[in-house]
Amino acid sequence: MKIMVIGSGGREHCLAWKIAQNPSMEKIFCVPGNGGMSEIGECVTLHSHSEMVTFAQEKGVDFVFVGPEGPLAMGIVDLFKEAGIPILGPDRKASLLEASKVFAKRFMACYGIPTAPFRIFERYEEAADFLRRREDYPVVVKVDGLAGGKGVYILNDLDEALDALSEIMVHGKFGEAGRRVVVEDFVSGEEATVMLAFDGKDYLFLPSSQDHKRVGESDVGPNTGGMGAYSPAPLVTPQVEDRIERKIVHPFLEGAMKEELWYRGILYLGLMIDEYGEPYVLEFNVRLGDPEAQVVLPRIQSDWVELGLALWNGNLRDFRLQVNNQSCLSVVLVSQGYPGHYETGKKIEGLEKRTEWEREGIFLFHAGTEKRGDHFYTTGGRVMNVCALGNSLEEAYDKAYRVISHLSFEGIYYRKDIGFRALRRNSR
Repeated sequence: MKIMVIGSGGREHCLAWKIAQNPSMEKIFCVPGNGGMSEIGECVTLHSHSEMVTFAQEKGVDFVFVGPEGPLAMGIVDLFKEAGIPILGPDRKASLLEASKVFAKRFMACYGIPTAPFRIFERYEEAADFLRRREDYPVVVKVDGLAGGKGVYILNDLDEALDALSEIMVHGKFGEAGRRVVVEDFVSGEEATVMLAFDGKDYLFLPSSQDHKRVGESDVGPNTGGMGAYSPAPLVTPQVEDRIERKIVHPFLEGAMKEELWYRGILYLGLMIDEYGEPYVLEFNVRLGDPEAQVVLPRIQSDWVELGLALWNGNLRDFRLQVNNQSCLSVVLVSQGYPGHYETGKKIEGLEKRTEWEREGIFLFHAGTEKRGDHFYTTGGRVMNVCALGNSLEEAYDKAYRVISHLSFEGIYYRKDIGFRALRRNSR
C-alpha cells in the first residue's frame, strides 16, 4: 500500500509514524514533510493541489491523509474525490466549520449546540460601539478565518478589547481572515478536546485530551498553536462524555445531514466544561488537533489506515477502536520568541538515543526541523514534540521531561508544567 501524508508539522510526523505500522505499507510520501518524516518516508515538495493529485496518480497512491486545515479549507478533498483517489477529510463546504467562525457559530445556533452567546461584525465602528456599550468583561474576540490558532483574544476590559479590535480590523493583522469578527461572551471553566471519527452518518470517540495553548506556565501569555498536551483528560468523565454525545454530537449529526455536509474524517470539538460538568463548544476543527494527535495516536492500538478506509467507505459502524489504558504526555520544544519573531537554523543536540527512547515508549515527533547530513536543524517556531507513554500521567510526565533534559538547541524554550491541572487533580 502507498500512502500520501500532506503536511509538515508534529501532527503529520505522528500520523506518518502511526501509518507506517500498517503491515502492508509499501511507501509513504510526505508532502512536504519535515526532518523527522524524512526517516519514515519520501519527502516531496509539490506546489499546488493539482500537482499533488497528478503525483498521486503517477505513483499509484492508495490513500491520502491530510494533516493541516489550510488544504482542507481550499478544497483539496474535492479535487482528490473527483480523481477517484481515497482521501480523509471533509469537502470544502464542510471545512467551513473550521475555516469560518461565523459559519460555525451560525451552525451551532441553528441546531441548538451549546456555545457562548455571540454577535458578528463586519465593520470596526459597529463592533467598537457594541464593546463600549457592554458591561460584562472579560469578552472574547475571534477572527472569522484561519489564523493558525492565534486569532482568539480573551480581553479583560474595554481598552484591551478596542486595542485588539483595531489590530484585527483596522491594521489588518490577519488579513482577509480578520475581515469579520465574532464577539462572544466569556465562558468560564476548563478546556478539553474531544475528537470523533465521522463517516457522514456514524461516529466513534477517540481518546480525550487537553491542550495547553498559552506560551507561559500556568497558562499566561499569548495563544500559540499549542505548547503541549496529555491524554486522557480526567475532566472528561463518562458523565461528561454522555452530555457531549447528547447535547453536541447528536445535534451536529442532524445539522450535517440537513446541510448536506460531505464529511469523511476527524471532527475536533474544542470544549469548555463548566463547574457543573456542562460542555460548551468553543470551536470546531475538521482534522486532528496539533499537539493533541501526538498524545492520542500513541494510545490507539487499532490500525490507522484501516480506520481511514472504514471512514472513506462509510462502514465505520463495523470498526472497533482499541485504546490502551496508558497516559500520554507531550511537551513542545519551541524557538525563543515564539509565537512572535524567532530565529531558525539552530542545530539540535542530544538525539542520539532516540531509538532507545522509543523502546521505552518515548517518541520525538518533529515539527519545524530539517535534516542536513546526519544532523537536524530548526526551521520553525514549534520545533519538536517529546511524547511519553506511562502507566500514570505522573510517569509519562517524568519520562518526557527526563528526555528533554538531554536535548538542546540555541534558544530552546518549553513549558515545565504540562499536565498541571490533571496532576493537581490526581494529588488531591
